[in-house]
Amino acid sequence: MPDAVEDYLNQTDDWPAWADPDKVRLGERLFQRYGMQMTLAYFTWSLPCCYAWAKAAKVLTWTGGIDKNVHRRIIETAQFVLDVMAEGGLEPKGFGVRTAQKIRLLHATIRYHVGRDPKWRASEWGTPANQEDHVATLLTLALVPRVLTKLGMDFSRDEEDAYFHCWRVIGHYLGIHEALLPRDLEDAEQLWEAIQQRQVRPSEDGVALTTALVEYLKLRIPGTMMDGIAVATIRELCSPAVTEAIGLERTDWTQHLMKPLRWMFYLSDETQDRAGFVAKISASLSRKLLEGLHTSETGGGRVTFRIPRSLQESWNLGGS
Repeated sequence: MPDAVEDYLNQTDDWPAWADPDKVRLGERLFQRYGMQMTLAYFTWSLPCCYAWAKAAKVLTWTGGIDKNVHRRIIETAQFVLDVMAEGGLEPKGFGVRTAQKIRLLHATIRYHVGRDPKWRASEWGTPANQEDHVATLLTLALVPRVLTKLGMDFSRDEEDAYFHCWRVIGHYLGIHEALLPRDLEDAEQLWEAIQQRQVRPSEDGVALTTALVEYLKLRIPGTMMDGIAVATIRELCSPAVTEAIGLERTDWTQHLMKPLRWMFYLSDETQDRAGFVAKISASLSRKLLEGLHTSETGGGRVTFRIPRSLQESWNLGGS
């Protein structure tokens, strides 16, 4: 590699001084246990929230984003999450550390090229791929356990704190300024609310991104009778302000499945250690999404997607 790239990789892969190895390992174990359900939340809460920020959505569509390359962008996001949260992913020289460093370089590239595009109206749209965008996106991933309580799941305070701590470490590797990284969950929720009030706005870009996401989710769910479950879940998890900003379509009869779905998640949470069968039922939607990533194609070519071995075994999935 060029010396500059090698120097960057070597100088940005150290743990921050405040990182707690015990918390990181507890957070990884939580993901290993509930990662299937968390994956569902990434598709139906994290991504829609990102698309509700009009300025950030503009960057995604400007760079030939998910509205044109829906499979590839979703796969890249899923791969990033699995790499950083798999067992050992955040250890020194861990696979997740390298993935986060690559994402940081990608963000820098977007910021450089889009920011210099004569058609980019910086006075109106701001700096592309800026620090606020990064920390906001990080929070859509770090706050997932609290969002899943809407589906009947319950986590201890220590578990939520450990999971958040993992993403705080990941934020360090992504180059988010120390002063912007929330100190704890309370700080994170306050920052989340402030960013939502500042950034959630209706936009054509957000609508295009959401439409592409919903169509992708429908493709991953077998048959057509259950197509509406993706929209129903997004409406269940996201705030009214977000669903309005992204122009989410109306729900169909599948909205009535949300109550039994919450019950399945509750049963999964209560009996996970004793009845793996129930847990597998509650995670069926996530399983279809992950299995679908293996067979996704863009432009006629297969897209590489790798599920870390530890997660394959925990979730009873085959790797690619």
